[in-house]
Amino acid sequence: MKGTDNIEEEFNFKDEYYLLGKALCERIIDHTNHSFQKTVIVIGGESGCGKSTTAFCLEKELMAKGFNCTTVHMDSYFILPPKDNHQNRMESLNNVGPHELDMPLLNEHIIAFKSNKKNITIPVVNYRENIFSEKDLDLSNTEVLIIEGVYSFLLKNIDHKIFLSRTYRETFQNRIKRTREDYDPLIELVLEIEHKIVSPLIDKADFVIDKNYSIK
Repeated sequence: MKGTDNIEEEFNFKDEYYLLGKALCERIIDHTNHSFQKTVIVIGGESGCGKSTTAFCLEKELMAKGFNCTTVHMDSYFILPPKDNHQNRMESLNNVGPHELDMPLLNEHIIAFKSNKKNITIPVVNYRENIFSEKDLDLSNTEVLIIEGVYSFLLKNIDHKIFLSRTYRETFQNRIKRTREDYDPLIELVLEIEHKIVSPLIDKADFVIDKNYSIK
């Protein structure tokens, strides 16, 4: 799980992302009539489209407005650690898809949040060591749970869906700059499969973000 404490250092944020976070915050607040009660917001889209940075900026703006937020990253819910999962994909591209993630566990965590459970134990991925650990997450004061991930629109009990429309082809340069993943031609085959699964989900979005960081 990417920590929101150091994400600004990890990513070189463009001003457009902060403006997008502010605009999204205002639109969602208006949509909810300024009331959040165990609200779940998901941010979906293809790899490299800016889900993590959008989540961070939205959380920051909501917090500034006085709403307590917590962000969860779907990458931590993969069943296999990163290198093992990559090997699994190399063995067969049929292994690519939402079944790579423990979706039932994340759905359980959403239910726990909406049921006012104060604490949950979430998985945390360590890319460098290729392992998962666990972390106790305090939700007792959380009003808004933000979940970002490629397959986040497939989760249940969601209140608001934000879709970033840039495709993996448009974000190629962003992806190869990531320090956490070594470029491999297999990645493009994986992303084409993800594209076919994820791109139709735009029709389920409450808010669509275009390549110019504007909200539709």
